[in-house]
Amino acid sequence: MQILKGEKISMSSNDGGYFAIKGFLYQFDKTLIEILENPEKEIKIEQIEDIDYQDYVIQVKHRETQSYNDSKIRKAVVNLIGEFEKNQSQKYCLYCYFNDKSPHKWTLNLSDLDKILGKEKERYSDSLKENFLKNFLVRFSDDYESQFRDLLKLIESSFRLNSKEMASIYHSIFRSRLLDISIRKIKEQRKISKNDLDIFLQDTEKTIFYESYKNYLEIDKFCQVVKKEYFTFKKVNIDKFERLFLIECEKEIEIVELNRILNRLSEKYFRKDKSPQPYLCFFGIDIEKINELKRDLVDNEILFNDGTYFNGDKFRLDMVTRKDISKDAIKIKIIHQNDIQKVLDRVNIKEIFQFYLNSPLEIKNGNFQHIKIQIQQVKYLLKMI
Repeated sequence: MQILKGEKISMSSNDGGYFAIKGFLYQFDKTLIEILENPEKEIKIEQIEDIDYQDYVIQVKHRETQSYNDSKIRKAVVNLIGEFEKNQSQKYCLYCYFNDKSPHKWTLNLSDLDKILGKEKERYSDSLKENFLKNFLVRFSDDYESQFRDLLKLIESSFRLNSKEMASIYHSIFRSRLLDISIRKIKEQRKISKNDLDIFLQDTEKTIFYESYKNYLEIDKFCQVVKKEYFTFKKVNIDKFERLFLIECEKEIEIVELNRILNRLSEKYFRKDKSPQPYLCFFGIDIEKINELKRDLVDNEILFNDGTYFNGDKFRLDMVTRKDISKDAIKIKIIHQNDIQKVLDRVNIKEIFQFYLNSPLEIKNGNFQHIKIQIQQVKYLLKMI
């Protein structure tokens, strides 16, 4: 199955790729289940088959719109017999969903196998097929939604969480990392264990998206969990270091909305002589709207620094990155998308929070925490921060 890059995956019922993508995510969820149910084992992804570990090999099929018949699993069974011919010490499982099959295990006999194989049955001796059947099982599984709900419960219990909302945050982090491993790692390195999941939770880069969860979680509860986890101070005094906020906006967003976000971030993170003004970049909107925001700030006597002295001036990196600026009454530093890397190369940014609607901006790796959070609309950002 082709692996699709990107954290937001559209699931329109009119999209021809919808069911293929859903099957792909179904396979990832099954991988997570295997990891959590076998915490001491290293699970391999798409090596021998979709999932394998130690002496067990699993192929996953999700056929949401299809009813079962033998021909639908013929190719998968032929592939597994081929693997069995190479290594008869392992056990093999076809894990599949069809819309007319309730969850159950099917232990086949020789007649069942021959019906599935059809003309292919002549390729194999009866002794090979009988030995294969001793090590083979078809498991008709739950549908996507049922498996997903069961996985959230498993994550909740495995990590001792207190809500399904928090479990969904963990699931989002894990799924994005599995996608990354499948895309970026060579075949031999596509393996993961429960210990790796623990490490992912400590990593400095995390991706949290909502689109895939909207049928299971209320947006307000999702926002509350994100706020508690990432935007609630764990101690009395705010940490004194540089922060960058990247916010993708709807093109039709109102200036008053941008103003609310800017003021909320300034009020939360800027403490004169204690914590520097945060850097803020709005992207996805026209530059004229940014200029309109700046005019509005000036009209309301709200001081900001955007690295320029006047309208039309060139961007002056030294000006916007001055260290003594935290002593000023300036509330926030506004930068353009094209200048993000320049600032990162100059300033010791410790935290980057990126809120995106469609696709997050690519940021070169650095010594900072980078949290990428998908939002449906910018207005929900205010509920999080």
